[in-house]
Amino acid sequence: FRMIAAEAKKHAFYDSKYFTLAVFGLITVITIIANSNTFTASFHFDDIPAITDNATIKQVSAENIFKIISGARPVVYLSIMLNYQLSGLNVVGWHIFNIGTHIANSFLVYLFILRTLTVPALKTRYAGQAKWMALFCALLFAVHPIQTETVTYIISRSELLATFFYLGALLLFSSGAQTGKGRYYWAAFFSAVLAMGSKEWAVTLPAVILLYDYLILSEGNFRTVLSRWWVYILLVLSWWPVLRTMNLFAQNSSIGFNMRAPSSAASGAAPRKALTPWTYLLTSLNVIWTYIRLLFLPINQNIDYDYPVAKTLLEFRTLLSFAGHLAVIGGSFWLFWKKRWALVPFGVAWFYITLSPVQSFVPLLDVIFEHRLYLPSIGFFLAFVVMYEKLFARLEGRDVSVNAAVNAPGKASGKASGKASGKASRKKAGKR
Repeated sequence: FRMIAAEAKKHAFYDSKYFTLAVFGLITVITIIANSNTFTASFHFDDIPAITDNATIKQVSAENIFKIISGARPVVYLSIMLNYQLSGLNVVGWHIFNIGTHIANSFLVYLFILRTLTVPALKTRYAGQAKWMALFCALLFAVHPIQTETVTYIISRSELLATFFYLGALLLFSSGAQTGKGRYYWAAFFSAVLAMGSKEWAVTLPAVILLYDYLILSEGNFRTVLSRWWVYILLVLSWWPVLRTMNLFAQNSSIGFNMRAPSSAASGAAPRKALTPWTYLLTSLNVIWTYIRLLFLPINQNIDYDYPVAKTLLEFRTLLSFAGHLAVIGGSFWLFWKKRWALVPFGVAWFYITLSPVQSFVPLLDVIFEHRLYLPSIGFFLAFVVMYEKLFARLEGRDVSVNAAVNAPGKASGKASGKASGKASRKKAGKR
């Protein structure tokens, strides 16, 4: 892939306005090929109550539209109503919608990573690599096997739609921060509202934008972040679609603190004891490592896991998982504070923050689902691609000039000037 990218950069086409169109075409073709055997996959599990048995979506009327808008995930159910009007219960039309939305999300991943790598703080460092790194990241996101459940399981369009508006809000916020034009911030707010109306985990959006602003856009200058205080108030107000419909204390719910006890996987066995916030948190420590393993090695995938519930932190597996998370998070902090890297810590933070609504202390009936990795995987792929690029940059000797500037003593202008230039070079090269 790097060899192809290196050859492409030799041609004028690489810097032309048509390159992005070519990237979109490549992503589209590869994604359709990767999902070509899913167009006739049938309805399963939650598809039945949400689509096939849902009378509300089968007739377009003011009453039904109002009922959808006043309920949970209105954006998703409006899309289901539209889809039903266009294709009935012919699954091909439903899969076209899901795959098309996934392709659009892959476009947004490319644009978001490219925008990130070309902000003023990073543009010099990644000037020659930004496009291929963004493409690499987008292709990983588009065709990684971990996305199969999200794209193929029809009702998982909630993940697809929420991610679309989530990424849209990030791009619009970035445009507002770079241009100073308020209309981008307002557009980001409306995109955030649509994300919240698609899936509840979108409540993490203000936190991710705040971190992105601090680490990437404002280059660690908190005063610059605070100057956009009114935008963050808008983003918090976008939580309204979630707050008005979610009750974490409802009795016999599939989510929350009074959740009904899940049935045992064994037929005829007594139900397992309901998960508590503590046991769900402990189990999530292990689940997240399963997710990471699936991102590196996507084998033995399953749409309906029978996953062991952790009971105490002192279980060897759980304790090891906890120590591993501390090492990853602590290492990310160290990379930022000591090495002044921004992209890898941001990717790690993205992964954990976007997983937190579904893999922390708020119990859900199912402790693991692969579709929960859809949005978090973007942070993982960003960190992976940046580390991949840094490794090969060192192997190819592209960091030599920086190392020389840092380590070589001053010659013409003395040792002090050499140290000053070293610090300047280190500052420019630090944000990786």
